[in-house]
Amino acid sequence: MKDGMTREWIEQKGDTVSGVVYIHQVGWEACGRGHSFGPAVRDHFLIHCILDGEGTFSVGKKEYRLSRGEGFLIVPGVVTYYQADRNNPWKYCWVGFNGTEAAKICSQCGISLEHPAFFYADPTRMETCMRELREICDSGSNEFLTLSRLYEFFSMIQREEAPAGKRTGIVEPALDYISKNFSYGITVGQIASRLGISRSHLFRVFKEKLGLSVQEYLLSFRLKRAENLIGTTDMTIKEVMYSCGFNDLPNFSRQFRKAYGLPPGAYRNKGNPEENGEFDKMENIKAKGVPAPGGKRKFEPLP
Repeated sequence: MKDGMTREWIEQKGDTVSGVVYIHQVGWEACGRGHSFGPAVRDHFLIHCILDGEGTFSVGKKEYRLSRGEGFLIVPGVVTYYQADRNNPWKYCWVGFNGTEAAKICSQCGISLEHPAFFYADPTRMETCMRELREICDSGSNEFLTLSRLYEFFSMIQREEAPAGKRTGIVEPALDYISKNFSYGITVGQIASRLGISRSHLFRVFKEKLGLSVQEYLLSFRLKRAENLIGTTDMTIKEVMYSCGFNDLPNFSRQFRKAYGLPPGAYRNKGNPEENGEFDKMENIKAKGVPAPGGKRKFEPLP
């Protein structure tokens, strides 16, 4: 075994419930830097789920950059190639299977030769499921128990029909992390590191799912929270600024004005001319003989 690699797997060949679907092999591997497999073909269906790190999967003329919370399908008889990243090599689990209904099950999960890459929601639960499945296969437990774990695995990767922008895989934990840490001045790099993926991959997934970059979403989230605090509390503008992850008042004021049309102080006092200074401005205008909007000049401006 190559340096830096850890691998556990077991083969289990044979019929399971009249051959509808049966497990060919199941296991997991922490790959070494740049570890690759292929180009090669398989004689069974094989699904990899990435638990950590990142790498690339290639089939035909398509290449997919994948990381934690994502996976890929290998179809029998099709040439594929996959390789762990040289800086952040992936760790993945896999299950190989076959049977008369294997292709149909993949289709019901929303994965196929045309769409081999997918997101899944919970890497920790996935790893637990796969380890339990491997232990069941290793112990020779009855085939119905094996099938129950196999179908649990399929349910975890099944794509639900949903509107574009459905929060899945990487996006959901990223949004949760932002909502809990936005006030600490977190950066895009810190978010990506927390999720175990690259900045570029996080950017791509956010753009694909939300139509925004991570930085755009983070700024929007902070400004929305600031707008709420300004409108519902007596906190000073500086207190609001620091509470929402900003550390520079001119920048905060500029970004707030861009989003809401007014600087923070004026936004808090909008609708009350005496508080936002408009009353004083009007008195100064009158004192200089300049008519108020709609009014008439009564005397010439002072020199």
